[in-house]
Amino acid sequence: MPILIVDTGANNRIEISEDLINKGSGKITLDGDDNTIIVDPSALALGGHFHLRGGASVIIGEKVNAAHLFVHAVHGAKLRIGAWVGFNGVVRLLMHEPGQLTIGDGCLFASDVDVTISDMHSVIDVATQKRINYAKDITIGNRVWIGQRSLILKGAQIGDGSIIGAQSVVTSTIPPNCSAAGNPARLIRPNVTWDPRLL
Repeated sequence: MPILIVDTGANNRIEISEDLINKGSGKITLDGDDNTIIVDPSALALGGHFHLRGGASVIIGEKVNAAHLFVHAVHGAKLRIGAWVGFNGVVRLLMHEPGQLTIGDGCLFASDVDVTISDMHSVIDVATQKRINYAKDITIGNRVWIGQRSLILKGAQIGDGSIIGAQSVVTSTIPPNCSAAGNPARLIRPNVTWDPRLL
């Protein structure tokens, strides 16, 4: 069944090839005005559920394999996915507040991974009655491999060529070409990279 597109606003920009729409599945909902969703026509697969809630932007690069992607983006949220990125199984990219989520080229996501720039609820300091947990941007570099059931939380920065072990929780900066794992994720080994081939 083709992807269902529901556009309830005005000035929404949708650039998805008919071929991708017809081969895909799931639903794209554009609530409100001035949303943008652009998918390179060379994408290998597109599906899942996308919900853009006015003034949100989603740009997906060349040769991306995203058959079961879940995206939630509110006003001011910007998602950019580079080229040759693979999402194996359900991956959720969550932007419940304004901010940026950037995924570089050549990344590989195992299934059941959540990436979120926000806690989705406010944490209030009792003494001041002020919120203390604002959203923070996430940057995932080029050729990053993220293991199954990992959580990439607000403010995470993962360097090029790094590996995140299964069921890890990333809350800070992981340098380039490192393997990291655990909760919270810690450096396991520096000076490594990965190859999808079994050499």
